Amino acid sequence: MRRIEERGEVTFGQAIKDYIQGWVSYGGRSTRAGYWWAQLAVVLYFVIGSLLSLALMTTVHVLGIIVFCLFGLSAIFLGIASTGLIFRRYRDVGFKTVPIIIWEICAFIPGLNGIIGIASFVFTLLPTDQFVAEKENWLVRGKDTVDETQPTAAAQPQLTRAAPAATTVSTSLPTVVFYPDGREQEIK
Repeated sequence: MRRIEERGEVTFGQAIKDYIQGWVSYGGRSTRAGYWWAQLAVVLYFVIGSLLSLALMTTVHVLGIIVFCLFGLSAIFLGIASTGLIFRRYRDVGFKTVPIIIWEICAFIPGLNGIIGIASFVFTLLPTDQFVAEKENWLVRGKDTVDETQPTAAAQPQLTRAAPAATTVSTSLPTVVFYPDGREQEIK
């Protein structure tokens, strides 16, 4: 499993490679082009596979059934990979993980699945960071937070002046560096 972090221009070949290598990767991001290139490949696979299976069933019955079963097993793989791709695409648009999980569970509720399907289609058409808000909330990422898809080591530390200890007499305050992973370092 590889974390997929698509940025910028994505080719058809790169989108297929990311789709297959990230088949169980629910973290990271997938661009609009990466999502739609992968969807095109899945549609082509199903059209060609269905035609091949149908042609073999009408001529060589046993071979057609074998191809049909293999085609069904590969459909399970593609379903899991497509779910990972949808998670990455929603994250690229700006959604956080918990709302994506709730959204995907609601897609199985009869009556809501049609509405959710249309909204999902619209979400996949939106550009990168479309729903990023000024301040982070439970639904979307904020511009004021570190990108959750990036490692925290890449984040810049925040410099803050700390108060001196009560037992010391000092006219200058020490500088303390606060790192995103929770570490603190006093600079003298």
